Amino acid sequence: MTLSAENKDYKVICAAFPRVGKRLAVFWGEPEFTALVDDLQHNRRGENRTGFPADVLFAIESLVSEHDRVYPKLARREVDLWNLSKAR
Repeated sequence: MTLSAENKDYKVICAAFPRVGKRLAVFWGEPEFTALVDDLQHNRRGENRTGFPADVLFAIESLVSEHDRVYPKLARREVDLWNLSKAR
């Protein structure tokens, strides 16, 4: 399954950030999708950045949820912070 250009969340992202939309489409269904989204959501450049507008941020999260549903083996693994102390 490919990321449809008709997907409403994808349209929101592409309208504001076409390069980000293109990268999401390239890595859709690939193991690297999760790393790409993680990189988009965390500032690792050490630069001051304003972040995404709320509508784009929500659209990205919606696409991540859809990706996790369609490709469950590639889904992000949630960390249960409450159980970390038991791992010691």
